[in-house]
Amino acid sequence: MHDDLEHLDSGALAELRDVMEEEFDILIDTFLDDSVERLQHIREALDAGDPEAYSRACHSFKGSATNMGLIRLSALCKTGEDHGRKGQMADAPAITEAIAAELESVRQLLAAEKANN
Repeated sequence: MHDDLEHLDSGALAELRDVMEEEFDILIDTFLDDSVERLQHIREALDAGDPEAYSRACHSFKGSATNMGLIRLSALCKTGEDHGRKGQMADAPAITEAIAAELESVRQLLAAEKANN
């Protein structure tokens, strides 16, 4: 699902590094901490069978991922948002697991970015 997309936009991440300077690591840590809660909201909405809440939770996570330049994560969240908005929850479990897997991938990439900072 969205395997054709890059994990992250290196240019956007470099721009964030330039803007945030010494607070770049804090930004990454904040995103990663926040992402655990955002994923939990997505899972709770899925478990409740609430497409509207699922769409909202995916939309919120999409914005956060977009701001960090996380292309594939943002696209997966957009897919979840669209499915929830249309009430099409049959694929939501697979979408949610794809979001979780991509989050783990970007967690490792962002840790490497911190190490290079």
